[in-house]
Amino acid sequence: MKILIHLFYGTFFIIASTQGWKGVEGADDFRDLTGYADLGLSGIHHQFTKYTPDLSAVQMDNTIESSCGTGLWLLYDATNYALDSSAVCLWHAVNYCSNWAAYCQNMVSSVRYAGSPHGLNNDYYNLYEGTSFRGDEFRGDEDAAQLGDLDLAVSSLIVTGQAAWTFYTGLDFTGATVCVYADETNTNSGIDLDFARIENLSELGLPDNSIRSVARGCFSERVVGAAPRSHAGEEHVHDAN
Repeated sequence: MKILIHLFYGTFFIIASTQGWKGVEGADDFRDLTGYADLGLSGIHHQFTKYTPDLSAVQMDNTIESSCGTGLWLLYDATNYALDSSAVCLWHAVNYCSNWAAYCQNMVSSVRYAGSPHGLNNDYYNLYEGTSFRGDEFRGDEDAAQLGDLDLAVSSLIVTGQAAWTFYTGLDFTGATVCVYADETNTNSGIDLDFARIENLSELGLPDNSIRSVARGCFSERVVGAAPRSHAGEEHVHDAN
């Protein structure tokens, strides 16, 4: 099995599984990630359902080697999803279990998810201060004419759900534009997780730190994503094996 390692400005961004097992059939779309201290889903463990900025608070700092769960989870080797994190791992699945890639084992110090807090595949966007989803965050499911503290400070983003989102380089929906649709899908037992991950704004043809507003819908001639969805009836961890 191959492990993909992407290097962005000195940060390792890694797909987090090398071996996986389907979870229980008929699972719902409850977002969670249960991390285990040993391979094969053994050892001490903890179920994450919300942002956890410091894993030492749950006695799991630098211990996780395997996991089960649902959702798109971001795993950092520093506390507080730090902008200077040297390694960021991505784990995404619907009701799936896996051993983590060796590079992700025993290194995670903070955990957060991407997507809506209200539903697994709700239409949502997450904007991040750093490349590879590091640092502070601006997120939502509605138009935003300005981005608060992340104005002119966005370097990566994730969208979830089936709606398009248009990102603008000017305040109040002005300037250069790009429209982003989900282009990856995890599916299991009729439950879908659609998402697109943009690890660096150059993937959108935009300068770094140029996004200033966002609108729901596609209002640009430049479109990224909208690839056909895959519903093969089995879990697919993109590019992980």
